[in-house]
Amino acid sequence: MTENASKKIDRRAIFFKIFNPTVKSELRIPAHFLRHISEDSPDKATLKCLSGGIWNVKLHIDEDGLLIHQGWEKFHKDNHIEDGEFLVFRYDGDLQFTVRIFSKNGLEREAKSITMDKNQKASISDTFKNQKRPPKYPYNPMDVENGTEHETPRKKVAAEKAKLFLTSDTPQFVKCLKSYNVNKSCFIYVPKSFCEQLSELANKTTAILSNSEGNKWKVNFVLRKGYHAFCGGWKQFVKDNKLKEGDVCVFQLVNTNELKVSVFDNPPESLLKVAA
Repeated sequence: MTENASKKIDRRAIFFKIFNPTVKSELRIPAHFLRHISEDSPDKATLKCLSGGIWNVKLHIDEDGLLIHQGWEKFHKDNHIEDGEFLVFRYDGDLQFTVRIFSKNGLEREAKSITMDKNQKASISDTFKNQKRPPKYPYNPMDVENGTEHETPRKKVAAEKAKLFLTSDTPQFVKCLKSYNVNKSCFIYVPKSFCEQLSELANKTTAILSNSEGNKWKVNFVLRKGYHAFCGGWKQFVKDNKLKEGDVCVFQLVNTNELKVSVFDNPPESLLKVAA
């Protein structure tokens, strides 16, 4: 590849969604995509199409990440998006996404002009004015003391998720992964207090670990005098979920011998204290 050709490669981050009934009221931004969003205030965003139209949407934070919420339904209705059509979201920075729409035949939709009323035109004008100078949180000395000054979307989502876990009544335990949890021998100790929640079969049983995407792994749950641990199958779980030393995992009991594992690769201080 020539030097000129390499310069033309668009390296802006993208993700895709297939439109279906489950995303008609809101659309989830993939959790791993949050690392590309560094703005301070992830509560609003704009969507634009090849038609030239721009839609303001609001972002909603829940325990699994960010959702495109208010304004999303108007966007897909204005663009007449149908079930099975393919949407590609390119992140342009400043909380602005360009959305390309592909029909079920695999061809990209042709750009069509969209008639906008005065209110929408005014909204678009305000959006561009605001995005030239992204708003910052007003300075507050207490923010520095509390460690919350200029939180990125990723940190804010992590803090919100941690808060939900720490106030939950669901049986759970928290681990900050050490070298031996992810390398070589690759096993993880389970607190004795938590083991009472698991069904014991003789001195060895199995448990199911699931991630935020609903994928599941079977692991051996070994009970020995003096320790309890997940071993066989844990290594595959670590590999498939790309876990590393320093990650914090929250294990929640969701069914008999089934635990949902939520991973924080940039854990907030509140979780680190519990993990310690």
